[in-house]
Amino acid sequence: MHQKLSIERIFIDPRQTFFKILELPYEALEEFVKNLPLGISLDRFEGLAENLPTGEKSLAEQIIEDLAFERLDDTTEKVAEYIAYNLDERGRMLVSISEVCEKFKVSEEVVLKAIQAIKNVGPDGVLDGEVKGFGQASSYVEPDIEIKKDYSVEVKDFNFTISSHQKDQFKLFAFFYEALNKRKEYLYELGKIVVETNKDFLEQRKLYPSKVKMCEAARRINLSLSAVSKLIKGKYIKTPVGIFPLKIFFGRKVEMDYLFGVMVKILRENPSITDKELSAILAKNGIFISRRTVNKYRNILVKNLSEKKGSNEMPFVFERKIRRKRGNKA
Repeated sequence: MHQKLSIERIFIDPRQTFFKILELPYEALEEFVKNLPLGISLDRFEGLAENLPTGEKSLAEQIIEDLAFERLDDTTEKVAEYIAYNLDERGRMLVSISEVCEKFKVSEEVVLKAIQAIKNVGPDGVLDGEVKGFGQASSYVEPDIEIKKDYSVEVKDFNFTISSHQKDQFKLFAFFYEALNKRKEYLYELGKIVVETNKDFLEQRKLYPSKVKMCEAARRINLSLSAVSKLIKGKYIKTPVGIFPLKIFFGRKVEMDYLFGVMVKILRENPSITDKELSAILAKNGIFISRRTVNKYRNILVKNLSEKKGSNEMPFVFERKIRRKRGNKA
């Protein structure tokens, strides 16, 4: 970018609200803008934005999915999964450490190791009762970013008006207008990074996308690591080869769809391979998960593949459907 963008300089008091606007995917933000009450003040606006959900999975689902990459032993992983399923929506444990020890006949050390793993992969505030933004998953998405066939990048715009002439309304308009413009600029820069680093994927010469480290993305668009994480969370990108979660292009973690795709390819070529051998091959491809997790996902895939016997259709894919607007013809 030719001009550095500084949130700290422009948004001093409403910083957290700005981060919330960064975090919201297009569909949720559009609905929020559409339903803003008339005559709302900036303070009231901040309160409304703070309570908007943004997660695509339940808290337990997200934690358990990411636990696979902590490389826990079988017992600790099982304990961690149990704890994850016994968190409320704010991330508070609904069972005590002693109850977990008793249930699994393990030492407190094992439970504490499982708890630490959950803290490592979970959202801010997990186990402290301060998690926000987890809701029901959606089958349809509205991409924030579009990469055209000529590899130009477009970001969806928002149209909004404030009818009141009150001073607070002008302050809100100025804040919201600036926040949306900054959000658009940052997403545009992420789209450019995807194009620059994934030409082979976008031209279907490569099956899996290259991932840019989050710290590198943060450096390139001059944002903090936590702000970039919020910017990527829950967003989708439309490309000439399909619609994908933006997160598959950034970070170090291997996404589940990516993992399933690799496992399907290996299992089709060698159905009798052992879990240990499969785990070793995945490790060579930079995917480090426990043998128990390999076995769990293998069973899911074998069942899925048996249902699609004789078909070349992949059982798991990245691509998601675009949500149709109300009133549009199917």
